[in-house]
Amino acid sequence: MVMTVPKRRTFDDADAVLRVFTEAADVVAEVLSATSDWGFSGQRESQYAFDVTADDACLRVLYEAGFAVFSEESGITGDPEAPLVVVDPVDGSTNASRGVPWFATALCLLHEGEPKVSLVANHATGQRWTAIVGGGAFLNGEPVSHSGCTTLRSALVAMSGLPRHHYGWGQFRVLGASAPDLCLVASGVVDAWCDMHRGGHGLWDYAASALVCIEAGAVVADVFGRDLFAPDPTERRSPIAAATQELFDAFLEERLKDG
Repeated sequence: MVMTVPKRRTFDDADAVLRVFTEAADVVAEVLSATSDWGFSGQRESQYAFDVTADDACLRVLYEAGFAVFSEESGITGDPEAPLVVVDPVDGSTNASRGVPWFATALCLLHEGEPKVSLVANHATGQRWTAIVGGGAFLNGEPVSHSGCTTLRSALVAMSGLPRHHYGWGQFRVLGASAPDLCLVASGVVDAWCDMHRGGHGLWDYAASALVCIEAGAVVADVFGRDLFAPDPTERRSPIAAATQELFDAFLEERLKDG
């Protein structure tokens, strides 16, 4: 698909960015509601046909607003001098294809490699988390904060993938969509979350929700101590998040045993 990218613009108004993000999430919701083909695209392993359609619709909105885009589905496109938005049009595509009500559009504006504005929209539940750096985290317009849990033995933790041993948590969940998963830490619904995959996650999986967590006061980092937002946005990372530093330290200690 050929798209025309407008002349680059700068964005000093975070609320204006969120309005663009809301429009982008809305068009993805429209694509999903009109979808009848829930099969694979045949273009890339594990990519669904609706992933491609949703990506095309989302990119139109972001290009029109003057952004460059780094998308899971189409890579880095647009004016390299324009503000960069990292997007996963449908995070949790398998959930969406099977009717599991846990999938979202995740968008994050980066400036000098750091997250500045983000939105995570769960299309199944209507939950929309937003964050502006220095401005707090919100769910459907209401402020959110973490649970305050400090001990692993009492924690409800979520994860992507499975660990090699039991970490000593109270309970765990594997929900299948990293972006809204991480937002549950920000909202105090779960106490911690971690990437258990050996290959890590792409920036689109966690950029938006990491900012939501940070603005909610949670602790977020890479398991192996690397910069979570690498200079090269295509590098993969292994995010871990927890409500408090005490819980983070205990969770990380166990995660590192898995390598």
